[in-house]
Amino acid sequence: MTTQVTGEALAPFKQLIHEMGQAFKEKDISKAMAKFVVDEDICSFGFYADIDNKSELERHWKDYFKDHESASKSEEHYTVYVYGTAACLCLTHKAEGSGEPMKRLTLFLENHNGAWLIRHRHHSFVPAG
Repeated sequence: MTTQVTGEALAPFKQLIHEMGQAFKEKDISKAMAKFVVDEDICSFGFYADIDNKSELERHWKDYFKDHESASKSEEHYTVYVYGTAACLCLTHKAEGSGEPMKRLTLFLENHNGAWLIRHRHHSFVPAG
């Protein structure tokens, strides 16, 4: 049965997002990639590219970090559902001081030996209205 995660049970999911944010601030691609499943079979859709494997994502981030800085997140809102060793994390957030609209991030996660790892991600702006 699918259950919505709330309260303290959100901690590992918030930690995953925090660690990804830290990797982005440091422009540390290896640290960010460690949050994904170990095989190459991932996909990532979003602002700049549709990506079908980890090698493409690494290349994308190398190019992205050349002329982008990571902003701190504020106004984070989490919704997480878990079914066994799979989870769906939905996050809306605003980048502090960026003037950009709210963004949304959806992750499909798999639990590998107690660690939630990313299989799929989608990142986009929240639609106006």
